[in-house]
Amino acid sequence: MLEHSLEGVFDHKLDPKCRVSVPADWRMATSGTLRLLHSSCLEIPTIKVLTETEFEGMVQAIDELEGWSTAQKRQYRGKLFASCLKVSVGTQGKMLIPKACCERFEIEPGGEVVLVGRGAYFEIYQPSKYEEVLQKEDKALEGINDELGFF
Repeated sequence: MLEHSLEGVFDHKLDPKCRVSVPADWRMATSGTLRLLHSSCLEIPTIKVLTETEFEGMVQAIDELEGWSTAQKRQYRGKLFASCLKVSVGTQGKMLIPKACCERFEIEPGGEVVLVGRGAYFEIYQPSKYEEVLQKEDKALEGINDELGFF
């Protein structure tokens, strides 16, 4: 079980400098340093925000892949590192999202964003993109939820 899991969905507004407040409960899991990963969820672009622990786990998972050559592992690790950007949470609890990253994910300085806790990491979306994710998630999980009955 995760000691500090990143849970919940939060609507936030970026400030004009593209900073967003990280929920206080989530800051405990970050150790101050995070990595922004250009990613996608259900084919919808997202900023995946990784704790150092989660990032290290991803690197370890690559290193432990069986059947992959050293060159393949090195190439995939390289892609992971190239797709990440190390950021920190300031003393006021704000995290800077670089302007180029905001543009790529259609997030406006001073605009609305949605922070979505996913347990060991969280995602940042432009609100309409998160609505798309919700619809796709609900559809994808219909059969599973019929069996488990959580939602």
